[in-house]
Amino acid sequence: MEPRTFGPYLRNLRTRRGLTQEQLARQLHVSGAAVSKWENGKCLPDLAKLEALAEVLQVSVSELMQCGGGGEAVSLRQIPAATAFPNAERPRRQALGVAALLIFTVLVIFLQYFPLHRVIQVWQPSWFETGEISLLAHVGSREDRQTARPALDLAEQAFSALGLTREEAAARYGELSRYCFPRDVYPGVVREEHHLDLWSAHFSGGQGQMWVYYSQEGYDAAGNCTTGSWRVPSLWYLEQAETGEWTVIGIKEHP
Repeated sequence: MEPRTFGPYLRNLRTRRGLTQEQLARQLHVSGAAVSKWENGKCLPDLAKLEALAEVLQVSVSELMQCGGGGEAVSLRQIPAATAFPNAERPRRQALGVAALLIFTVLVIFLQYFPLHRVIQVWQPSWFETGEISLLAHVGSREDRQTARPALDLAEQAFSALGLTREEAAARYGELSRYCFPRDVYPGVVREEHHLDLWSAHFSGGQGQMWVYYSQEGYDAAGNCTTGSWRVPSLWYLEQAETGEWTVIGIKEHP
């Protein structure tokens, strides 16, 4: 999967789904500029975003990585047969290339669903308990991640909220109000930027846990970053109301 191949493929999928770059960005909890860079072939999305991207565009992760299944094959066909490989070596090298691509795809998919590197990243037994950290070993089922989406959407609003007082923010967003920039606490903040990434989601028996990785910055009128939090792993506890809605009732982060 190369940026110059992936970009046009992504743009085609997005337009076929009738989505603008901003609409796709909101569903992925990234900026519109990030989607633009992907489509212009400047960079590739993080592995953590591939599943969500595949889900929104209604394709498999494997198909997304292979740009519809034709990316690698097209590249090989475009190489003239007389110069691509010596006749005796060509079949063997093609087989090795296919095998390497298959191994890479399997490895990426495995790490997508079982991101063990995050367990190591957050391993701080003095703060998070072993059971809490173990939730990072699996991203959760597709159903669990769908259940988490309304909470992420509300968090998106809380992160973006400006101009509210601390009391107004608490009344509107509850526990998620900690991510607002209340005007009576941060009077100089007139603009904010943030990034939200759902690491894992697990729901059962009216209780839920979500690991969310985020960064946030607040800027003053002169464009200076005056406050923020960067690359924070955060564990959210949720509870299901009688109406079926899930509410964040507690948030745990390393101090």
